[in-house]
Amino acid sequence: MTSHKDAITNLLSSYNGVTTLFLEDVVRDVDIGVHDFEIGNPQKVRFDIYVMLSDILNPNNDDLNEVLNYEYLIDSLDDVLSIGRFSLLETLANRLLEEISAPTIVKAASVVITKLDILDGDGRLGCSMTKIK
Repeated sequence: MTSHKDAITNLLSSYNGVTTLFLEDVVRDVDIGVHDFEIGNPQKVRFDIYVMLSDILNPNNDDLNEVLNYEYLIDSLDDVLSIGRFSLLETLANRLLEEISAPTIVKAASVVITKLDILDGDGRLGCSMTKIK
């Protein structure tokens, strides 16, 4: 499995630097799961999202139009969650990964999704996916 760290290492071998935009520790109530006790019972799910750009961004005019506006990460998450119910974390992670990877400036992306309610405080279950274009 390629991790966020591995993706950065791979990009650094091809470019002079990497800029990472991220959205971490966002918790949403999500109706997800395959078990009868999960269906129709939203559970708290944490999202950590990272996108890697192939250079060190240096806006000449300190202007938002010169960079990828990281607010698109929030919009992407909300758009994917609005699609409807997912049974598998893997399906949700893959759909979100595709959405955040859409801008051409994005060279790699990682999504970490964690179910917070399942183990009653005794650890966490989740799914992580990383894509390098």
